[in-house]
Amino acid sequence: MPSKLSVLRVGFFLDGYTLKKVNEYYLKHHKYHSRLDFRALKGWVRDYAMKLLGREGCPVEVEAHYYHPYVRHLDKAESSFGDGQDRLEKQLTLAGFEVHYNAAKDVDKMGPNMQLVEDAYLYAYYHKIDVLVLLSTQGQYSTLPERLKREGVPMLLLGWNFEYLKGDTPIYWKTDPGLRELSGYYVAMEEVAEMYPPKRAAEKNLFMLPYNPQPENSNIWKTYLQKVMASLDEPVAHKEKTGYGKNGYRKSPALARLG
Repeated sequence: MPSKLSVLRVGFFLDGYTLKKVNEYYLKHHKYHSRLDFRALKGWVRDYAMKLLGREGCPVEVEAHYYHPYVRHLDKAESSFGDGQDRLEKQLTLAGFEVHYNAAKDVDKMGPNMQLVEDAYLYAYYHKIDVLVLLSTQGQYSTLPERLKREGVPMLLLGWNFEYLKGDTPIYWKTDPGLRELSGYYVAMEEVAEMYPPKRAAEKNLFMLPYNPQPENSNIWKTYLQKVMASLDEPVAHKEKTGYGKNGYRKSPALARLG
């Protein structure tokens, strides 16, 4: 049995098909209007795994993998979402995820990337991880918990249940009950998400913070120039007053100093 000071090896496997639906919900239909932050999500998984297994304070290594529901389009001219793929891959890479694209033969099915099952099992079989965390709602992965159990690796399932209206049509998104029942541990992530709204003052965030543009008067030089330009168009009643031209308009500060 590993000691509390030994390294805890966590395998975090993220189903891109589920994440696509989750992000769509929180961005378009939820009050947050934001996407999940990959780096923050990975950090939350690390901390939760430590607490779940009673290994607080021990060093943790997180092996993070993202399984894309689409194939990799190398020719952007052939893909309407090529740029989006590149941006997503860059975000995932910066957060420490390895990205796995779907096989061409499976892409027309529009579902989860099933390569996740075999890869996760191999990590367990070769004893590369102590616990596996799966973020998914899809029943296609229901064979994975039992296979991991045979290798002595517990599985923590991060699932989501939510509903919203798309036009007049109610949409229900639920974690597959079979997958949930077979998993050793389950976390209702819709409840966790409510604990971490996207706020700048928050100690921890699970979502990307909204863009906060700089105030217009943040540039002192720009503000000064705006005042100068405004002074050129400001009419006055007393032409003889110092600092005003013959046409009754205020001189710019530079011209006023010249008399």
